[in-house]
Amino acid sequence: DDSTFTVNHEHGDADATEDFNLWHSEEAVCCSSGQSCLLVMCNHRGKECVYVQSRRGGARVPRSKRQDNEKADYVKIAQECFDESVPTMVKPGAGLTQLDLSLDNTDNLFDSIFTAAPLPQPIELDETPRAAGSVRRYHCDGDILDAYYIWLHPFFPILPPSEATHPKDNPQLWFPESSACTFEPRSPASLAISAILALIPHPEEGAPFSEESIKARREAAHHFAKRTIESIECDSEMPDSSISPAQALVNGYSHISRPAFHSRVPVELESVIALSILSVYEYAQRGNITKMRDRASQALMMAMNLSLHDRGTELDRFAEARRRIWWMTYICVCQASIVSSAVSPAPILFNERISLTFAKPPAIPLFDSRFTTSFPQASDPEAWPFFIKSQQTILLATQFVSAVGRAVDGREDWTDISTRMQELHNTIEPLIAQANTWTDIKPVSTDPEAMIAYSLKQMSKIKLNSARIKLHRYSAFFDIPVFSEKHCDLKKSEPFLPPSSSTTSDPLDTTALTSSPSPQSCGCSSSSSLPLQLPTLTSSSVSPPNSTSSASTMTEYFHPFPFSSHDSSRLCLNSALAIAAAFSVLPLPSATGPLLPRTMPSFACCAMQSAYALLMVYHRTWVLCHQQEQEDGREKAEQLLDRCEAGLRAILEALGNYSVAFEALGGMRDQIQAAVDCLRLGDEV
Repeated sequence: DDSTFTVNHEHGDADATEDFNLWHSEEAVCCSSGQSCLLVMCNHRGKECVYVQSRRGGARVPRSKRQDNEKADYVKIAQECFDESVPTMVKPGAGLTQLDLSLDNTDNLFDSIFTAAPLPQPIELDETPRAAGSVRRYHCDGDILDAYYIWLHPFFPILPPSEATHPKDNPQLWFPESSACTFEPRSPASLAISAILALIPHPEEGAPFSEESIKARREAAHHFAKRTIESIECDSEMPDSSISPAQALVNGYSHISRPAFHSRVPVELESVIALSILSVYEYAQRGNITKMRDRASQALMMAMNLSLHDRGTELDRFAEARRRIWWMTYICVCQASIVSSAVSPAPILFNERISLTFAKPPAIPLFDSRFTTSFPQASDPEAWPFFIKSQQTILLATQFVSAVGRAVDGREDWTDISTRMQELHNTIEPLIAQANTWTDIKPVSTDPEAMIAYSLKQMSKIKLNSARIKLHRYSAFFDIPVFSEKHCDLKKSEPFLPPSSSTTSDPLDTTALTSSPSPQSCGCSSSSSLPLQLPTLTSSSVSPPNSTSSASTMTEYFHPFPFSSHDSSRLCLNSALAIAAAFSVLPLPSATGPLLPRTMPSFACCAMQSAYALLMVYHRTWVLCHQQEQEDGREKAEQLLDRCEAGLRAILEALGNYSVAFEALGGMRDQIQAAVDCLRLGDEV
């Protein structure tokens, strides 16, 4: 239909024109407009020209006109909604959709959904900053020296008497994470003393036993210990060794240019002081017996190289310092030898400082004729010689214990054991009798060295009585193990294993008191767990009788000691109680604060000897007490049990005081406490 097409075309049907252009693009380009042109194109293709309506929505409406229409419709709808909402705008709710809240079971519905579920609890965050552990430090060498006379000198008087009548402790509270500048000592003696002082909690430390505080003190002390060794190396260094080694070989001696730490101590002796102090540090704090022995051996070698051992009775201004440094170094070497006797032999090695690590305790001639240096004279001339003699005596007793152990194992003959025991007993008894004449009342003298003499005498009592326990321990208790770990020269107990029905029970196989909480493993609950008499010995092996042996059977065995089990047990008990009493009256540091730990506990093994004897006597008495039918006998047994308990409490208190500063001694305390708890458990059975 040509008219229809023409009309639509005249009205500008864009869709039709677009379709037409797509179909006949080439021809459409040649024609500007008009029906004739369209007809020509259709005829050219042999087709009839027919109008086809567009499928794309009809005629196009201009964009501006369409937007105006939509806006008008939107305004009309909005006006209608507004007219309907006006009445509600003046009512409560201000036009919000009104909810039906008239349900009567709302509470029940809510409770049924939420009551069973726990309400979330608010998380309380501790906004208080957690302070890191603090460490005791000092501002200068003078403060460190004063602190030495307060904390170390009463128990380890290696320096001459203090020039100050009443030294004052002035510690600095230092936090390891702090960047505040602190004083760093240069003297080996000052550094070694600082290592010990760093282990003592500061009086203002709020949580001295927290993990952070203990770690901070431990690391600070070890820092000072390492700096001490570095300082000793620095003191022995010669500048010519780096510049002109040939000249260094000619000169032969190093020169220390720094000022002395103490006005009455030669600067070249400070390294000996430092090594002796570090010997105790390695033992009591770090539990490293090998390094304890190394440090003591280095100190002895250095002291002898400086001729401290043969000074005679010289009277110059440094004489007292030389005497004390030499004899305290001698004490440290003896103590290292005593402690090392319980350690398995190590291979002979040389460390980086070319110092010998002994395969066994160093052989020290106790009465070497070369040792001519006189004893210190300050305050009490009697205290020092007696203190040295007590140290020599306990070393002899330790050597005797080692000999008995070798004889028990069949590695040594019993021939000389009895003679040696009798001779050593004759040496110890007069010394103990002399020590018993001393008063336990602390001196009231204003002379600070009077307290030093008192402390030395109490430590002498501890050492002598420990020597007597060592001497009689095998005869009294056959060295039956009590503790679950090996300490000093005391054997380690084995776990309790009930004997099988097919074997004969050996009382020595089931006698250990361990830290287990069960009565069966403690061995405290039956009369057969510990023998009431010593199992006798043959000359070649240990042959204990079984539990059914009669008195006639006991006579078939050889007893190698000149003392009966009863006599040796009584001597051990008296010495154990004497040790506990001496520990309880040892002076405390003259400082202020909630914690006043004693320091330099090189003789802590004496506490273990005392506890061992008390535990053995306690158990035997406990067994007899429960077997007693007479009231009088039971009362006496209970009195003895009370004395043993009091002695054990004193020992635990002493080790607890030491363990405030020295971590290694906490293990000794815990071992004794475990054995005591085991006995208490036996009382409840």
